[in-house]
Amino acid sequence: MQPKKRPTDEGTQGEAPKRTIRRSPFTSSTPAPASTNNNHNEDNDHVPIKTEDQTYGPTTPTVTKNTLIWFRNDLRVQDNRALYAASMRSKVGAASVLVALYICSPEEWAAHDEAPVKIDFWMRNLVALRAELAKLDIPLVVRTAEHQEDVVTVVQGVVQACGVSHVFWNKELMVDEKNRDKRVRLALEEEGRVVVEEYDDQCIVPPRDVRTKTGNAYSVFTPFYKTWCHLVETDPHYLDLAYAPEPNAPEARTLFQEHFSATIPASHPHALDKDEIQRLFPAGEGTAHARLSEFVQKRATRYHVRRDVPHEESGCSMLSAYLNAGVLSVRQCVVAARAANRNKIVAGDEGLKTWIKELGWREFYRNILVSFPRVCKSRAFQPITEKIQWSDHGPRFQAWCQGKTGFPIVDAGMRQLNTIGYMHNRLRMIVACFLVKDLMINWQWGEKYFMQHLIDGDLASNNGGWQWSASTGTDAQPYFRVFNPLLQSQRFDPNGTFIRRWVPELKGLTDKQIHEPHKVLLPTQFANLGYPKPIVDHATAKTRYIEEFKRVLATK
Repeated sequence: MQPKKRPTDEGTQGEAPKRTIRRSPFTSSTPAPASTNNNHNEDNDHVPIKTEDQTYGPTTPTVTKNTLIWFRNDLRVQDNRALYAASMRSKVGAASVLVALYICSPEEWAAHDEAPVKIDFWMRNLVALRAELAKLDIPLVVRTAEHQEDVVTVVQGVVQACGVSHVFWNKELMVDEKNRDKRVRLALEEEGRVVVEEYDDQCIVPPRDVRTKTGNAYSVFTPFYKTWCHLVETDPHYLDLAYAPEPNAPEARTLFQEHFSATIPASHPHALDKDEIQRLFPAGEGTAHARLSEFVQKRATRYHVRRDVPHEESGCSMLSAYLNAGVLSVRQCVVAARAANRNKIVAGDEGLKTWIKELGWREFYRNILVSFPRVCKSRAFQPITEKIQWSDHGPRFQAWCQGKTGFPIVDAGMRQLNTIGYMHNRLRMIVACFLVKDLMINWQWGEKYFMQHLIDGDLASNNGGWQWSASTGTDAQPYFRVFNPLLQSQRFDPNGTFIRRWVPELKGLTDKQIHEPHKVLLPTQFANLGYPKPIVDHATAKTRYIEEFKRVLATK
């Protein structure tokens, strides 16, 4: 997918651009009127409206100095709404320069259980982003905020040092980040007429736009997706890609020379298989676009058939880490898939429309995050399920973490995660259901472990997936439906290919033996494998979980 260029008649350097730009890069960030639904809790603070006939911000300075774009989880140059808007603002003032900022925030990362392998992926892509920005003569300032509360002063310091009059960023959806951004915005606006502009860029359709007929947030996926598809198909601006930013004048390299040559973190320490991770997740926006193009053109038509086969990398897009880091936008993915599907979303090729629907799940869980912010705070979506009496069996939890449960398909999935920071989606469901419904261990323990280890760990999707598996969330798996790990293994890894790769103790077994070796082998044969016996009886555990859930529901 080639960078989208800005039309040449929209203003030149030193001139105010004509206000005939397309709506998409200037989608309003102003929240809709407050809903009467008590569950709806969006940030209703005033932010500037970006439309074709309005000025930037509520208190625009008379002179545009330099402009700052603050990158967070949007490490890309293409289809970045805040970046494009910042680029346009920088063309208003004579000799104005667009400056980019990225803040490393170790305490913030730790508070959100960000995996070291994921932070490493961010840093590798930050290096690639700096190279792309340098082609446009845009300097990238990298700063570290040792403590969460330091972020405000770090941004203020860069604004002052770089002579900035306008600051742009794309909105984040999590409660802590929204509160942080509010503090930054207030601090900047209070100290000298610095204008802040925020843009909706994480979702194709902003959460406030996807509502029931009564104006409430959806809590079930199917009607949400139906409305979401209707909006996307009937209002083309939702899929409009933002234009690529305009380059700075060459003089920017002289003015901000130290930022073009400064050393920035090129990696982050972790103990996983670095070579394999580099192979699976190479850095760079160009790499991500090549992978997206190859997937939708060659493999997506088989996605609905192959996506549940864990040993086939080609069955999945392998784009989740790029979406999480913002190296790709979800808009770009849907636009590419829709184009390959003859401009259709809910019809057409089965594989392509299935993949688009999976991206719809990503949008749905972000809507849940915004509309029901308690899920950001380690709360169950269904409050009554917080009465479940979980087991605090530490040794069993450790066996699950280490991939030593005695259930081969579960252990294979956990060992994959512990080795490369990634787990196939079918395995994520299997191991999650096993932890919660076989071991009766609180889903929040598993949610946290995943976030601490996944290269593509995403709060909204991870929380949604775990609560689905635990039957505590929105549109969740019914409590009485419990995955049987043996049947899951036989169905999705019938020949044991995935198990043999990640559980080498079992690689010498036949296709039939490998799924349940403790039952089909003689005791001495099994003992020679060096593989643990099952730590729980599945049938007994299933009955216990269902009875506990029934007990809780009876308290309504």
